[in-house]
Amino acid sequence: MRLNMSRRTSHLSQLTIRGFDPEVAEHLRELARREGLSLNQAVMKLLRRATGMEEGTQPRRVGSTLDDLAGTWSERDAREFATALEPMERIDEDMWHDQAPRSRRRA
Repeated sequence: MRLNMSRRTSHLSQLTIRGFDPEVAEHLRELARREGLSLNQAVMKLLRRATGMEEGTQPRRVGSTLDDLAGTWSERDAREFATALEPMERIDEDMWHDQAPRSRRRA
């Protein structure tokens, strides 16, 4: 998808978007039909929602899917998680002895 924005003014009145996936186009059409909107109005609604401009929404960033979890653990949650990880932190010494890479082994 390629965006084409004019830099001539600080006010963006038009935006050309090329390369819509058929699935995205279909979802836009469905949203417009379902809510009785034009395609332009449907796109504007989605842009307002995505940028947090629609009342009751916050902007979403790519890669922010775990943001809602950050800092939400209680001390108890953190202890339980650390306890659950303890077995994975142990090294099986027998498994690692005599396991030098083949290039270092003597024949």
